[in-house]
Amino acid sequence: MTKNWNIYIVRNEAKQSQAFVAKKLGISPQRFQLKESGKAGFTIEEGKILSELYGMTLDELFSNEIKIGS
Repeated sequence: MTKNWNIYIVRNEAKQSQAFVAKKLGISPQRFQLKESGKAGFTIEEGKILSELYGMTLDELFSNEIKIGS
């Protein structure tokens, strides 16, 4: 797996900590860090929560294309 750059970028643009997003997902900050860094995968349910949180589709969040300043 590779780092989830889109999630990393939108989280930072929203000025949200890993701990904040982890709480929204119901997981530990350490587990979120593993998922964001690509060392573990997100579940579909977690993807849906992230999609709603950032107003993006699952395709946009998990694509290989990096979008900055959307």
